[in-house]
Amino acid sequence: MRKKQLYGVFASFICATSFILGLCLIFIIAPDFNDGPDQRLRTLTNFSGLMQIWYFLVYVVFGISVLTLSVSLLENQTREHSVLQQITILMSYLWSCYIFASGFIAILSIEFLFGENFSLGTATVDLWRDIYAIQMGLGEGFEWVGAIWVVLINTCLLKQNRLSGKLVIFGYFISFFGFLTLIPSQKEMGAVFGLLQIVWFIVVGFMLLYERRKLQQHKTTNID
Repeated sequence: MRKKQLYGVFASFICATSFILGLCLIFIIAPDFNDGPDQRLRTLTNFSGLMQIWYFLVYVVFGISVLTLSVSLLENQTREHSVLQQITILMSYLWSCYIFASGFIAILSIEFLFGENFSLGTATVDLWRDIYAIQMGLGEGFEWVGAIWVVLINTCLLKQNRLSGKLVIFGYFISFFGFLTLIPSQKEMGAVFGLLQIVWFIVVGFMLLYERRKLQQHKTTNID
C-alpha cells in the first residue's frame, strides 16, 4: 500500500512536469506547432532532435506515469472494485495506450523523415501530410479522452472521500475545457486544460504524500 502511494506521488508530479514541458515548447519554442501540417513540419525540420525528446517526455513518460497514478489512486483493499472503478481503470489503460500510440508514431516518424538522407522535397511533404492526418485521426491535440478520465477519477475520489467537494468540482471544471477541444475552433482550450491539469496533478500528489505519512504515523503509533 505504502509503495503504491509513493509511486503515485512520483507519478503525479511527473505528470505535472510533463504538462509543463509540453506547454513550454508550445508557448516558447514553437507557438505555431498546432497550426497545421506545414507549420509543424517547419518545427520538426528545425528541431527534429529536440522534438523526439519532447514527444518521449510528454507522451511516453506521461503515459506510463498517468497509468501508475491511476493504479495508485484506484487501489482497493477489498477484493472487488466497484463498477465505476473498473470503468475508470479501463479508461486509464485506454488513455495510456492512446498516448503511447501518438507518441511513438511521432518519434519514429521524425526518425524516418529527418534521418541522414533527409531532403525537404515534394515526396517528403506529401508523406508528412499523410502521417499528420494519422496523428490527428488518433486525436493528437484533442483532450476529450483525458477529459473523460478526469471526470471518472474525480468521481472515484469523491466516493472514497479522498478529495474535497471543491477540488472535485475543480476537476470537473478542468474536464470541460478538454471536451471543448472537440470543437475545431476551440482547439486552443487544450492549453487551458493542460495548465489546470498541472495544478490538479500537484494537489493529488500532495494528497497521496499526506496519506502515506499519515499511514506511517499510524503504524508507528500502533507499534509503540
